[in-house]
Amino acid sequence: MSHPARTQSVLTRPPVLVGVLVAAVILAVGQLYLTVPLLPGVAERYGVPLSAAAWVGGGFGFAFALGNLVFGTISDRYDRRHVMAFGLALGAVIGLVAGASTAFAPLLAARVVQGFLAAAIPSVALAYVAEALPPARRAVGLTAVSGSFLLAGLLGQAYALGVDKAIGWRWVFWLLVPVLLAVALTVTRLPAVPRPTPTALTTTFTRLGELLRRPPLLVAYAGAITLLLTFVGMYTALTATVGERYGIHAAADLLLLRLPGLPGIALGLFAGPLIARFGPHRVAPAAFLLAAAGLTLEAVSTTLPVLLVGSAIFVAGLAVTIPALVALVGRASGEARGAGLAGYGFLVGLGGGISPVLVTALAPAGFAVVCLTLAGLLLLAAATLVLGPRPAPIPAAA
Repeated sequence: MSHPARTQSVLTRPPVLVGVLVAAVILAVGQLYLTVPLLPGVAERYGVPLSAAAWVGGGFGFAFALGNLVFGTISDRYDRRHVMAFGLALGAVIGLVAGASTAFAPLLAARVVQGFLAAAIPSVALAYVAEALPPARRAVGLTAVSGSFLLAGLLGQAYALGVDKAIGWRWVFWLLVPVLLAVALTVTRLPAVPRPTPTALTTTFTRLGELLRRPPLLVAYAGAITLLLTFVGMYTALTATVGERYGIHAAADLLLLRLPGLPGIALGLFAGPLIARFGPHRVAPAAFLLAAAGLTLEAVSTTLPVLLVGSAIFVAGLAVTIPALVALVGRASGEARGAGLAGYGFLVGLGGGISPVLVTALAPAGFAVVCLTLAGLLLLAAATLVLGPRPAPIPAAA
């Protein structure tokens, strides 16, 4: 009846277990978005062009992509709980360095390291929840964890805006340190799951290369790269556009502009029954089309309400797409789930790294061009999913 034993018992309950993983994913992925509303301030503070400042987001994203390959793949060999805890704890230490940076180069370097370490959580959490939950709870758990990717985007931006305006940009990083450490400790106390027979580390990494010969997985991967690319890109462009068009610069007002995305994210959290009924190979393309329609509406909007409705439609489409793509990747990966989701996480992160750089380059052409370019990428992803091969269903207990 010791306190650790009671804690362990509580953490075995599916809702609590999923809640801990959702918190870990939000903390990890949310760090990608911390600098989205801070870019103008970074450029001004360090006297660098906005295109250079964008690399504090782009560098994080590229390192996040690489980290997914490393951590997601080795989690097939090592305890996934310890992999996640390592990324959270060491990420907290690097957060101290980022907040203390007095020049642009150290800040950029810290963000790159943060991105690499943050990758120890998302794809590993998806693989862990699929193993730790009973089959009846698995679909709901996967949907909740994967859906928190976009929720992390809104919360990360809202948090950064609020803290920056209230007590300064350095505290955006420093306030996360104790939270990251607390969640890291909690993750280590989640229930253990049976591990496969250990294999050589080189063999573990070659699994991903073998998976890349599966066309159904490549089809799902083609959609993965567009997720954060379009999500980060839209909000990066939106922040600049509302300032130019409508004179909206106050933190509170910028926070309110992100609220229309919340209902769409909530829809994504309950996408499990939709995917179970129609199949992820049907739901994912339809959701991509919905997201593209939202971006198109934003592109042609002439009033703020229409712009916000378009953003809400866009986020709703992406929120449903994410769990559908995760389901497709899981089916196509089979037993090498960690390696398959590592590749998925790599491409999601790669899109997040490309996004701020791409949007900054397209910005002179105007908001409409940015939105239509991003919509075109989503349409291409939808077409690939419709025309490409589908993975065979896997047993529920796999």
